[in-house]
Amino acid sequence: MWKANSKMYHVPRSWFHPSGNTLVVFEEQGGDPTKITFSRRVATSVCSFVSENYPSIDLESWDKSISDGNPVAAKVELSCPKGKNISSVKFASFGDPSGTCRSYQQGSCHHPDSLSVVEKACLNINSCTVSLSDEGFGEDPCPGVTKTLAIEADCS
Repeated sequence: MWKANSKMYHVPRSWFHPSGNTLVVFEEQGGDPTKITFSRRVATSVCSFVSENYPSIDLESWDKSISDGNPVAAKVELSCPKGKNISSVKFASFGDPSGTCRSYQQGSCHHPDSLSVVEKACLNINSCTVSLSDEGFGEDPCPGVTKTLAIEADCS
């Protein structure tokens, strides 16, 4: 028997307009759409995990980034909800960190200035961007290793 692969679905906030949104639900296996509930989660922390091999892509400018032939620079973009700022950086590692949000871990390659570089770029503002090619990281801590930047920060 087929079972749904998720009981919860995340719809990115960027897909919503201030009003007039319509949600269409397709359920091939039956079910009662009156049992669908919605909740709004207020983020108190933000996370990002970006690698040189898998850079972040701004979907709004996807066509432009493909057509101009320039490589997309890998960068971490953090943004707190409106009215909140990045109040602390709980984790930052430039190198080969692993894990998922709220459980990131340093890998065998870690730039010792990771936390200070991210704090300098992000503390006490609503949103920030840190490039993996950021000069703040200086010398490559482990040549030949594909670099990743993982960050977890609190918003308040």
